[in-house]
Amino acid sequence: MELEDVASIVAIATEAGASEPAKKRTLKADSPIKLPPMDPHQGTEIIEALFLEERAPIVVFDAERPELLTLRILTALWPGFRRHFAVSTFCRSPRTIGRRNFDLVFAPKDARSRFSDWPGRRVDGRKREVARHPWSTSIVERVLVSPLPSLKMLDALGEMSSDGVGTETALRVSLLWEDLQRKVYTSPNAVLGLLDIASTRSVRNANVIRDLEPALINSANMAVSKMPAADAWYFLSALVSKLDTLKPPPTIAQSIKLAAADLASKDPGEAVRYVSKLLSQPSPSKPILGGAGDGLAKSFSPHVAEKLSELKTSDLFKLTTESFDLMKKAVAEDSKLPDMLASAISQYTHRISIQLRQLLMPLLTEDVHAELARVVLKDVGKSDLENHLTHLYRTNGLSSAQMRDVLVECVNALGIRESVRDIVSGMVPSSHIDSLMKELVGCERSDLIWILGSRELDERQRTDYLCSLLISVTPTYFDRLHITFAEIQTFFSILNLKEKTHTKLLSSIIRDVDLPRDERLKLMFALLPSLSDHDAVDFALNAIDIGLQASEGEITSKKLILLLNKAGNSLDGNRVFKLGLHAVLSSKVVTRNMEALIQCKVDARRRLLDAVEELAIQLTKRPFMDLSQGAAEGAASLLWESRNTYSKGPVKAAAHLLPFLLEQTQATVSPLISAVFPIVYGELAQESPPDFFSTIFSFVDWDKCKLARRSLAHTFMRSKWSIVDIAIAAARAGDTKLILEQVAKEPGGAKILRTLNSEIESIPLQHKMAVKYALAQIAGF
Repeated sequence: MELEDVASIVAIATEAGASEPAKKRTLKADSPIKLPPMDPHQGTEIIEALFLEERAPIVVFDAERPELLTLRILTALWPGFRRHFAVSTFCRSPRTIGRRNFDLVFAPKDARSRFSDWPGRRVDGRKREVARHPWSTSIVERVLVSPLPSLKMLDALGEMSSDGVGTETALRVSLLWEDLQRKVYTSPNAVLGLLDIASTRSVRNANVIRDLEPALINSANMAVSKMPAADAWYFLSALVSKLDTLKPPPTIAQSIKLAAADLASKDPGEAVRYVSKLLSQPSPSKPILGGAGDGLAKSFSPHVAEKLSELKTSDLFKLTTESFDLMKKAVAEDSKLPDMLASAISQYTHRISIQLRQLLMPLLTEDVHAELARVVLKDVGKSDLENHLTHLYRTNGLSSAQMRDVLVECVNALGIRESVRDIVSGMVPSSHIDSLMKELVGCERSDLIWILGSRELDERQRTDYLCSLLISVTPTYFDRLHITFAEIQTFFSILNLKEKTHTKLLSSIIRDVDLPRDERLKLMFALLPSLSDHDAVDFALNAIDIGLQASEGEITSKKLILLLNKAGNSLDGNRVFKLGLHAVLSSKVVTRNMEALIQCKVDARRRLLDAVEELAIQLTKRPFMDLSQGAAEGAASLLWESRNTYSKGPVKAAAHLLPFLLEQTQATVSPLISAVFPIVYGELAQESPPDFFSTIFSFVDWDKCKLARRSLAHTFMRSKWSIVDIAIAAARAGDTKLILEQVAKEPGGAKILRTLNSEIESIPLQHKMAVKYALAQIAGF
């Protein structure tokens, strides 16, 4: 069955003869016996019946050389076929073996009648036939003419030698393979037929696919160059589909990808339409998809971008992940596609690959890339983010505002603000760098310390970043910064006090930062000259509130006067007196405050005069009159001057204060008596004094002034008051004689009045004559 040189067995049998006793013989290992040729026309019909037509037993009548023909056929057959092939070179009737007719028998012409029931083919051995099949010539040449008959040369797939069944189908498949191979360079579809054959073989021969590689590559290129674009896409798809189970070498897949790229670059619109259909399939071909993407990248234009934007976002993502060239073009040269990719990636259930991230990151530089950058940079680490920051700086100087925002988001998410800030501070300053730095400068104390102490910052940067930090901090947040007095002094050296924004920042810091009172006041006076009129007034009012309650060592009356005059018409007199004369304040502080108040200029003084009632109320709330002589005289001058305000304030003030004063015996009270008593006395002299005066005196006489005179004289005699102040009070009340006369009636009063003569020159000029005249009229003077 396996023997290639069948003729050698015939030679041995012939040599042995018919009558020699049997013995073992060995085939000679010489070269195979070459057989003489036959007339191909006499054997063509037999060959076609054996190999190219439906299988049936064959009888050949009257053949000229049946032994040679049989020997050639047996020699050419492959083992599986030969194993079951039964042949007889001479028989006069049908022969069978195991109830099966011989495959081929030769019979004399006169035996035709015995083959009347023959179920197979009948062939005239003398008749010369022309070939009826396209493959006949090839087989006839190898079986009937070749000196060494063999069909192995037709076994392109290697199946005839392994065909255990021995059917002629294997030969016909090989012949079809050979026929298709002849057409591969003229018809692309021939390759598809070859692949169909290869994929249906029970034994896959890798060498066959490798041998087909040039033809496969050529057919792909031929389809691209000769077929309409739509047909070419479907050809490539069919080619890949048929190769799918054959595990072709990588070079074939690469060639198909290149062909797809060429096809897509020629007709991008058709390519996008095909890609849309391809991606609707469960497992789209990666070589075709990648090639289509590469081709679209090669011919990328606004028109191509518009076509790509019509794809579903998921399809665009799948396409570009197979073609990084297209991914680069889509991101770098279009404004709409990056957002589509961002949307697709954000819906992607898996983390994007390191390779894709490394591809995309260098492309993400402009505002249009912001959304894509947000999803691509989402999971990057510190090193990658810092590298991308440096890349943006080198690419466009960080000019993209939206990309800067994305960077800041990622920096905050990673908690690496300080390290990134150090990197940015080393870059050449620009408006873009400054904008990013302001985002990187947070509201923590570490940020403040960095701004004040970093050697990387120039004067302008330090100023800008400090302003950015201070502007972003809310008043309630200042406590967390723990700003010190020394640091605020540093602020003064950094910020420009001629800039309104800077002065407002400093004023808010001084107002809101928790500082000792003396430090706050020092800073306030340092800033006040730099404030605009309106801001200065507000600032001065705030400083007044603090200063009025500060100790005499923390603020002098001179500085307090400066603040009061700066406030001017905006001064709240009532508030000033409430704070400045409060009962909890020491006498020294109150004295200092009064000394400042009485020296105010016109505008501020007018506001104080309008509030003398509050002055009186606050004085009465003190345990006793503990003002200095000068402060008491100042308060008295305010009270007396307030009569010109044309309001009830002075009267009410006097009504509040006089009962309190009449209980005080200190010498410092008498200046106030000289101002308060005349106002009350004048009101009592009226026919209907205000009702609230009943709280001062219990009137039992129709002459209400008489009781007032008695009370004044009585209190004076047991106090340390000055007789000069009493004389002034009498003169101001307009009843000098009666009031002084009442003093004279008190025990020791006359003696005191006599001393008044010696002090007459200390009485103001406008009252001096009235006092002299009254003394002259009183008996004994």
